[in-house]
Amino acid sequence: MDHLTHTLYGLALANTGLRRTAPHATLTLIMAANLPDVDLLSLFWGQIHYLKYHRGATHSLSGAILGALLLASAIQCVNNCVLKKSPASWSRLLGLALLGIGSHLLLDYTNSYGIRPLWPFSGHWYAWDIVFIIDPWILLVLILGLGGPFLFRLINQEIGAKPTQSYGGAVLCLATIFFYWIAKDISHRQALADLTQRTYATGTALRVGAFPQLLDPFGWYGVVETETAYHKLSVGRGLSFDDSQTGHKTVHKADQSSIISAASKARYAQIFLGFARFPLFEAEPSEQGYIVSLRDLRFDFASRVRRGFLCTIRLDEHFKIISEDFHF
Repeated sequence: MDHLTHTLYGLALANTGLRRTAPHATLTLIMAANLPDVDLLSLFWGQIHYLKYHRGATHSLSGAILGALLLASAIQCVNNCVLKKSPASWSRLLGLALLGIGSHLLLDYTNSYGIRPLWPFSGHWYAWDIVFIIDPWILLVLILGLGGPFLFRLINQEIGAKPTQSYGGAVLCLATIFFYWIAKDISHRQALADLTQRTYATGTALRVGAFPQLLDPFGWYGVVETETAYHKLSVGRGLSFDDSQTGHKTVHKADQSSIISAASKARYAQIFLGFARFPLFEAEPSEQGYIVSLRDLRFDFASRVRRGFLCTIRLDEHFKIISEDFHF
């Protein structure tokens, strides 16, 4: 998820009453809710390194524990030794840090990019696929849930009413998000079932995927893999599955030729294939030999052609790798 969602979610957790459990509890939860994204530093070494390392070590269960230990120790040290305030309980700070980092992993797990929670024992990706990477409805709920009580407190101050401490707004917005996830999960399962049960001109469905749309909370981008092709279509709103239906596109797989075989051995291609769930190779001739492009159809929606998130391998006429490139 985006940083604003992570930050507001951490703040919502603090406003449920957790901010009273330890000194700097709110700061701890907000920092912890963003801490796993420290792996964004890998962008300094190029986008392919970002793809390789993002949502890996820092988004794993072992990374979460290590990150929480370091964050709790740092905040306790600053509080006790630098600010010299009332001693802060390390165990409580650790619990808050674990909760904040756990919220980050949960939010990232809900979208289609996914996380690798079992690193370093396994690099397998896990993704719930139910919400867009920036979900406007979750943001709206968090803003209303946190902003409403704040505005009421300002109004009470203006009219001279006795200030009260209310946790209702934060609890309500977190509960709303939870039930939103449940509703999305039910819709997602229905979309997968629909995609699986349909027949396709290129054969039986081998694998299916349904990925969230940005604004339509119960509309999905479907990807269906058959033996020779991929089918991309919209699902979840009663749309027809006929090939003539607008938005349904059939993309045939490239033959497993020597060109594709050579390109797939490139280092960038290996990293990309370790991440991609529905990889599509496309090869075309060039002056030097061949250009092979590699995309993941999770991020190539039926309604448009997306040329970002693309791995490109250039080969000479003897299938030797000339150059490699990857960009979002």
